[in-house]
Amino acid sequence: MNTPQDSQAAVDDHDTDSPAHDTRAATGAHHEVGSTDQAHGLRAMFGDGVPQLYCLASALPPDATVTLGLGTAHALRHRGHLTLLVDEVPLFERQTSKGFAFPVRFDLGQVFSGSIGLNRVLRKVSDKLWFATGVKVAAAVAAKRTRSLSLVDMLQRSGLDFEFVIIASCEPFGTNMPCYGGDVQRIVVAAPDDASLSRALSHLRELSVLVGGEAVPVLIVGGSEAEGHQAFDRLAQQSQQLLEQPLRSLGWVPSASATRFGQGNDHDLVLPITLYQSLVGHMTALG
Repeated sequence: MNTPQDSQAAVDDHDTDSPAHDTRAATGAHHEVGSTDQAHGLRAMFGDGVPQLYCLASALPPDATVTLGLGTAHALRHRGHLTLLVDEVPLFERQTSKGFAFPVRFDLGQVFSGSIGLNRVLRKVSDKLWFATGVKVAAAVAAKRTRSLSLVDMLQRSGLDFEFVIIASCEPFGTNMPCYGGDVQRIVVAAPDDASLSRALSHLRELSVLVGGEAVPVLIVGGSEAEGHQAFDRLAQQSQQLLEQPLRSLGWVPSASATRFGQGNDHDLVLPITLYQSLVGHMTALG
């Protein structure tokens, strides 16, 4: 697929609330996604493709959720897929990361409420990877300030022909997802411990209203292989009993705690490359 090589996101500095604001000078200058005339030209050159939307409904800790989104987006990028990563994890919930992965000033919540244009929030990281934050989306929805156009609609109008939009979220509220598009596919990612499985069940309760009885894919990370399979079985049983929501296993991948590397604590997970490969394999197989 062709990509708009010459387009660049309109972001000049960090969000002023970000602890990483002082790194702005190292990022260099950025150019805005073009004017209306440029958008028409881009559509003529690159088409009106509809991206696949995936929400990574993470029951992992916030920092691991950030890593999950980044790793998956980069894995798609390395396979040649033009990808937009949306980070929904609030800064105050993070323990180890001090700011967003890439400096941004505005948020998609402000776009959905109509206060700024899409070109103000998209940051081009590389030829195949773009970035935006969605930490203010829930507040915009709760305040009933969102407008009718979804992110997919706006992307098509901009001429940016993304193949994938990845939303990394610890709180995948069903009310937020229509802001992104009408067909958001969900993957639940959880660890085998009780706290993570409880969060995963809460995610499934949100999703069960939206998926119409279709099985939700679940990937288990960490613990032993036996613990991973047992965790999925427990989650599937609870989901069926309480929600009548079937699940589909995407398997298990190992993960070490950060203490193995002399960092963090036992709750900080070091996510392996095989995790991203599993997720991307699932996404591209469906595409």
